[in-house]
Amino acid sequence: MEQINFPVTFVVLDLEWNQPIPNMPTPVSPKELPGEIIEIGAVKLTMRSENDYSLSSPFSIIVKPEYYKIMNRQVSRVINRSTDDLRHGLGFLQAYDMFLKWCGEDYILCAWGDSDISILKSNLKIHNQPAEVNDRFLDVQPLFGRVAEDTAHQRSVSYAVDFYRIPKTDDFHNADRDAYYEACILKEVLIDYFVMTEKARQEGTKDYPNLSQYISNPNLTTQVHWKSNTYPSEKDAVEDAMKVKLSCPICSFELDPILNWFSSGHTWLSLWQCETHNTLTGKIRAKKTPQQSFYASGQLRFVNGNAARHVHEKWQEKNEKKSEEVELPEKQAEM
Repeated sequence: MEQINFPVTFVVLDLEWNQPIPNMPTPVSPKELPGEIIEIGAVKLTMRSENDYSLSSPFSIIVKPEYYKIMNRQVSRVINRSTDDLRHGLGFLQAYDMFLKWCGEDYILCAWGDSDISILKSNLKIHNQPAEVNDRFLDVQPLFGRVAEDTAHQRSVSYAVDFYRIPKTDDFHNADRDAYYEACILKEVLIDYFVMTEKARQEGTKDYPNLSQYISNPNLTTQVHWKSNTYPSEKDAVEDAMKVKLSCPICSFELDPILNWFSSGHTWLSLWQCETHNTLTGKIRAKKTPQQSFYASGQLRFVNGNAARHVHEKWQEKNEKKSEEVELPEKQAEM
């Protein structure tokens, strides 16, 4: 496993949260708190070697909400909770502190998708805490897609459970149960991953996912923006924007290109690598001024493995179209 030493502990986190009720006044802005956590569930998956895995007993704690105290009906249908259930539990800060102590010191935080992390950070912020979580995060959902099916499709937990034929002992949409299922999925994904990497080594190919690229720092939200000068043509504006030397917004390290700039519709994309802070994507779009001239706006930001792969797929589509255009005249000549 690249950049990870054995043994390694994955803390698979799952959250349940209540949402504000439409058209009902709330004590906080729904934009600042899109969901208030009412349950924290987690399971540790410890990997001592490529073939040695163990699952912990689930961590589970009920959280008593302070802001959204009436159960949203749509949420209630999914997680089977009522307003009466919201009157019990610990305060969020106490519950989260217990969770952190249970996690320990050295671990990789995991979840299915990134919505749990986004909700967790908003809950920390609304309680006047730094909106930062563990600096190593693995999104299991895109890793499952890449390893199990070689697809970028977003599959559900229930789909992945059925795919790996994991026994269903409990219903879904309960934080500790979902965390257990997700930990079981992650175990199977890791087993398959090492089979893929070993096969690739034996065959002398590199056609397998790089696990380290799926581990990102969710606290790195710094973005870089820049603009070109104005030009009579869109092409000149874009070319000017591409001349900017890009460096990591955290450590100022000059970035190495993984994929140089290429067009995707009306947008130009690129991928960059920082030796310390992993992968970033670049995006450039041309815009017209009221005077009918053009300038290009650029953006550089950190991305996880799934987003980086999406850029790779766009690049592959671009090259495949070029190949088809080159082959077309030859085929026509044969007809």
